[in-house]
Parts: sequence; C-alpha cells; structure tokens
Amino acid sequence: MNPLASALCARVIDGSTGVLDWTDGRRRRISYIERGSIALLQSNLLTESAERIGAANPQMDAEELTRAVAQARLMGTLKEAGGEYAWREGIMPPKREPAELAQALLDFGASRPSISAYLKVVGAGGGWLRRQAMDPALAAYLMELDGSRTVDEVVSFAPGSPEETERWLRVGLTIGVFEDVGIESSTYEVRSVRRERRYAGGVDDIAAMISEGLGQPAAAPKPAAVQDGATLRFGPVLERIRGAKDHFAALGVTWRDPPETMRRAYFTLARELHPDRYVSDAGEIRDTAAELFDRARAAWEVLGDDTKREAYIKREIHGEKSEDELAMAKVRQILDAESDFKRALAEFYAGRIPQAHEVFLACSAAVPEEQEFAAYAAFTTFKLNQTRDAKVAEEAVARLRSIADGNDRLDAAWVLLGQAHHLRNQPVEARECYVKALRIRPSNPEAVREMKRLERDKSVERPNEGGLFNKLFGKK
Repeated sequence: MNPLASALCARVIDGSTGVLDWTDGRRRRISYIERGSIALLQSNLLTESAERIGAANPQMDAEELTRAVAQARLMGTLKEAGGEYAWREGIMPPKREPAELAQALLDFGASRPSISAYLKVVGAGGGWLRRQAMDPALAAYLMELDGSRTVDEVVSFAPGSPEETERWLRVGLTIGVFEDVGIESSTYEVRSVRRERRYAGGVDDIAAMISEGLGQPAAAPKPAAVQDGATLRFGPVLERIRGAKDHFAALGVTWRDPPETMRRAYFTLARELHPDRYVSDAGEIRDTAAELFDRARAAWEVLGDDTKREAYIKREIHGEKSEDELAMAKVRQILDAESDFKRALAEFYAGRIPQAHEVFLACSAAVPEEQEFAAYAAFTTFKLNQTRDAKVAEEAVARLRSIADGNDRLDAAWVLLGQAHHLRNQPVEARECYVKALRIRPSNPEAVREMKRLERDKSVERPNEGGLFNKLFGKK
C-alpha cells in the first residue's frame, strides 16, 4: 500500500478527525476524515469530476452520482505513488460525501489471507470494526481475535457467513486492523501450561508441606485417573458425541442456531474426525474416529436438510409426532374405540343405558368420523332425556336424523331413529325408518325385530281416519 493510502487508513483506524492534504506538484487530493469515517474527498483531476462521471453515466440520479464520484476519488487515492502529504488535526469537513473504504479496498484488490494465518487485532482496530456496516455479532467476534486460531478456524466458527467473514478479514488485513502473528502465538498458552505443571506443586504437595510442618503424617496422594488412548486423543469431543441426546448436541450446537452455524460445526468435526487422518494410528483410535465421524455425519444428514431438520425439531424438541406416528396413534385410537363400543353395546342390550351412554359418548369423541358411534350416542341421549328434558331429547332425535340422512349405508342409524319414533308414539315414522334400514340391509335382524314389535304394540295410538292404520298393519 502506498504512503498516502497507509496514512489515510491509519487515521481511519484511529478514529481521527482532520484533513489529509496530498500533492505531487500537479495533482492534489484532499481527504476529510470525521471520527474515523471518510466524510469528503476532493481532487483536481477532471476524470474524477462530477461532470465527467455524470456525462459517462447519464442514467445515474444525484445520489448515485455523488457516491460514484466519492468512490472514484477514493480508488485514485489508494493508487497514488510518490508525492507528499500533510495531516491537519481537528478540521471538520465543509460538507459530507462519504465513501466506503472497505469496498474500495476490496475493489482495489485486498489480499486474501492465508487459511493458516493467525490473525490478531492490533492498535485501534477494535474501534474500526465496531464502526463498520457489519453485523454487531460478527464485529464483536472479530474484535476478540488474539492470534490463537487460524483464519480457517475463524471463518468456520464466525457468526456470519463465510463470505462476509472473509471479506472483513481481507479488508482488515490490508488496512492494518489485523496482523499475522504466526503459529508461535497459538502455542504460547500450551507452553505456559507445561511450565506450570513442571514447576508448580499440586494440592497434595501443599497438604504434605502442612502436615510436615505440624509433625503429622501426610495423607497418601490420590491416584490420578487413568485415561485410555481414545479419550486422550479426542478429548471433550468424544465425551460430547457419545453422550449426545440428539443430533444438535452431537454437533455442539443448539436447535435455535442458524443452519450456517450447524454447517460450520459439522465440517469442523468432519475435518477433525475423518478416518483418513488416522490410518497410521492404533486400531482403537481408528475405530473411535470412525464411530465419532459416523455419528456426526448421521446428525448432518438430518440437520443439513431443511425439511428433515424442521421435522426433527418438531419431533425431538417440541414433542410433535411424525406422520407415521400420528397414523399409528390414530389406528390404535380407532381399535380401542371399537373395542369399547362393543362393550357398550353389551351394556345397551342388557338395558343398562346410562353405562352404555357414557362409553358411546367417549367413543364418538375419540373417533368423530365414525357415525355409528355418534348414532348410538345420540339415541342414548334421547333415551335418557325423553321424560326429563324435552329440548335435549328433541335435539338428540334431530342429530340422529341428520346422521341417518347423511349415511346411505348406515342401517343401524335408521333402526335407532325408528326406535326413537316408536317411543314417541309415532308408528308411521317408525315404520318408515325400519323400511329404510331393511332396504340398506335386508338381513338386518334389529330392523326385523323392531318392525314386528311395532306391529304387536297395542299402546300406540291408532289413527281413526282414512284407514291409514289398516293400510299399514291390516291383514291382506
């Protein structure tokens, strides 16, 4: 990066306010910076004038033209070589025509960081990140970079998309917000831990010193827990995956995380656990790697598919049943209701109407589409309320009529409706119902029995006019 561009970036990173005045004797560029943002860019180049750019792009409106001019001047600033510049602190811009430095650096060709680079935020880089037009979560994440992870790891675990994360890493590395501190930074913590273990005493050593000072025998140190090779090799990943209660726990994510987070978690595990990395290890290590890899892959096969993931969340997180489970539950519900219905029929024919009525209601509620259950529930409702609640009884008969009319194959409903009319002393209507039942199923024994019972019943009122009764019941 040329000295002018470096000076501009340095003032932007520091959050400065002032003016950077550059010239090479013929050309002049003035850059106003306000609290770390490029507020106004001026130059004496005709190719960067609003008139020339506007003439070349007549379709632009005024706002678009202002942005285009500012961006052209910013790109020119980044390309300058030689000349001299002076910085005057505290001068405010006469007006604002801001340009996006990050986009200009990308257009200029910001260097792509090596995936093995260890980036660390330096100087006032954290403040610059906070001021940029990026997701605050991503800005906070990048502000924590301390050189302990590679770029590849940073991109994999970032809260933003890989493309957006890499964009800001490229710009930050070019502008000087990040620096590659090398692999040594990533091993510093490990070396520190090793020194601590080598020279520092443990709890048992302190207990021994106290006991020695008091003249008491020291307690025998507790034996260290023995870990197998797989546990030592795979560490927390082994424990987490083997103890995972669901696919989310296996990948180390939650069901609320976005799909991109799940994708990064899986590919990180896949790189770490792929069996090809362990071909030269002992059989136990190879088998464990294959086991953990298969478990992670099985989780991703579900969570990596939008439809499967949503169904899995509904089933495992919210407790909703799958279509197959719902179908099986419905089948069980129908079978249970049919069994209860047969038991209620036995109560019904034994004359225990109240007991049968309760079961008929329960069966009808459990399987509302089964109209036979509803018909018996309606009839027993009528039967129980015939003498104590005329309105309820009338509504029950109307419901029974609706069920019979709506089912051209339900002969049982017509028999029950005929019985209701018989009990209401309506022999003509009762006989019509029995006839309809027999037309549906001529062998219906209930319809035949109730027809004979109606003919024998002397308690029904006999019509005295028109010979109607004789037409219905008279001998041929």
